[in-house]
Amino acid sequence: MKKNLRNFGKLLLILSLAYGVFILSFVVLNFTNYSGDQINDAYRVMAIWEGSWPTLGPGPAAWSGLVGDVYLPPLYYYLVFPGTLLTPDLSAQAISNALFTFLTIPLLAFTIYRLLEGVEKDKRFFLSALSGFWYILLFRNIVMSTGDSLGGNPVSIPFFLLCLVILYDYQLNEKLSPKLEVLCWITYGLVIAIITNLHFSALYVISAVSIISIIYYIFQNRKKKKGWILPGLAILTTLVTLTPYWIGEFGRNWINTQRIIQLVFDSSTEEGHSVSLLQRFQAIFSGYIDLGQGVYFIGNSSKSLLISIIFLLLILVISIYKFKGNKTIFYSLFIIWGVFLLAYSSTDLEKTYNPVFYKILIYLAPIFLTMCSLAYLDFSKKLEKILIGFIIICITISLLINIQYFANYISSRGGMPRVPNTSDISQALEKIPPQSTVCHPQERYRNIRNQEYINQYVNQQDLTFVAECEEDFYLLYPKYESLGDYRLKKTKSLSKNFQNFNHQYKLFEETPLFDIYQIN
Repeated sequence: MKKNLRNFGKLLLILSLAYGVFILSFVVLNFTNYSGDQINDAYRVMAIWEGSWPTLGPGPAAWSGLVGDVYLPPLYYYLVFPGTLLTPDLSAQAISNALFTFLTIPLLAFTIYRLLEGVEKDKRFFLSALSGFWYILLFRNIVMSTGDSLGGNPVSIPFFLLCLVILYDYQLNEKLSPKLEVLCWITYGLVIAIITNLHFSALYVISAVSIISIIYYIFQNRKKKKGWILPGLAILTTLVTLTPYWIGEFGRNWINTQRIIQLVFDSSTEEGHSVSLLQRFQAIFSGYIDLGQGVYFIGNSSKSLLISIIFLLLILVISIYKFKGNKTIFYSLFIIWGVFLLAYSSTDLEKTYNPVFYKILIYLAPIFLTMCSLAYLDFSKKLEKILIGFIIICITISLLINIQYFANYISSRGGMPRVPNTSDISQALEKIPPQSTVCHPQERYRNIRNQEYINQYVNQQDLTFVAECEEDFYLLYPKYESLGDYRLKKTKSLSKNFQNFNHQYKLFEETPLFDIYQIN
């Protein structure tokens, strides 16, 4: 039985890595999902080739209206930039995220393995492999960011969060050589710098948690010289890594830093955004439970909600009650999750914007809690055997739901017909005569910035892009789309889809995936 568990674990790990390579490569090579945020980021990253080094990162934040435009520090752009060495296409935005998402598979398995210390080795290995398998089969991984995109700054947070937890575990619990200790703390500072640049939730939460972790380490080693020097080295590394931001802030009179600090207070006290104690408890509860319908049991039905509530509360209670493993990792995760939920509940997010990726710091919590539950429940006891069976059924349901979404996504973006990807847009633009003007039926400039970007950096044709359509202008109209469950759907005619579009037009050219119209 034990040998079978280990062999099954090896199979799951191999399947996880193989599927990770396949699906992440598929998404990058058939890049269809992106939003204005990623297009803005793409322009800023490509500007590096022209010598314009970013000193501000993605933004402005959803809460910018409270304090003025506020941006993240810029390290995300430096993570994305190497992808542009391979291609100038918009898909370069997803290359680094695809890499870090793939690396999260073995890193998550390794973290779970260290977490479950004291558990029988074969069972421990199997559960760690199962965690990686379940993770890569979460559909939300590839549609995490705005515009349901693999591109975007929050996507890589799970990888760097695991790095942070593992590094801290090693620093506290492993007997490292002086050189390795120094390397660990330098890396710790580097990871803090990177992860706090990936989203505002990470900027605030990880900054607070890092301070807590450093204070605890100093307290534990207060009589040793290294107890002060090594954390100082991490802090110095973080500050040095943020050099591009400091250079920019010096020239901006530190206005962005002031707004980042001011936002902490105004987002929870400003009229219309402050919340009562009861609302905070409700937000903490829903913040965790919403992972069910948003990630693990995707759907809006009452059944999806019911299984989410029962399953997520069950594994939380069992894990807290039964856990006997690596307390450093366990408590580190709970502190991160707890600080996040306190911050998450401090403002009325319904007044701003509340997508799944806002909860990315607790994104992996159900996987950790599930593996802890399965590790410490006793199969020989009748009640616990029933609980194990229920948990396994829930994991199976989660896998089946997510696999169905993957199947819809792949079938709607591979083969022909399909949802047009960035390469298809490039080919369609090549059909438009040089020195022409391209417009959009919604007459919003932001809706054709993707075409403008592709033309500027990929096609390099002599085309102009404007919002409003006029005589002799051209527009691209896709024949297929996917909405909701990501199934392929034929688009409605231009006149039905955009009833306020009152220009006369004719079909100029047709490709397998686009109708190209010319305004009369």
